[in-house]
Amino acid sequence: MASSLVLPTRAQLAGHWELKQQDQVCALELLEQANALGGDIACVEQWLGEKPQTWSPTPDGIWLFNAEGSGITHLNRQQEGQYQARTKAGKVVELKRTP
Repeated sequence: MASSLVLPTRAQLAGHWELKQQDQVCALELLEQANALGGDIACVEQWLGEKPQTWSPTPDGIWLFNAEGSGITHLNRQQEGQYQARTKAGKVVELKRTP
């Protein structure tokens, strides 16, 4: 099955996104240059337990990494422009592309 998954490019995923937990929303920007993150990082940090600094596409989702380069969470692709992960506290967060 893994052979059928295609690794998206940073350019394809870069842009404006929203990370949602229930009815709360954090703006998140995936920047193409240096795989940096922008937006309301403090908001995202409160849910993930660590401050995400960089990101990387995977064939089945998106990894968010801390300053040391360790993975904080893997957001699994649900459909085009929609990803989901479970926080360390067990809550579901959803990443959706915004227009």
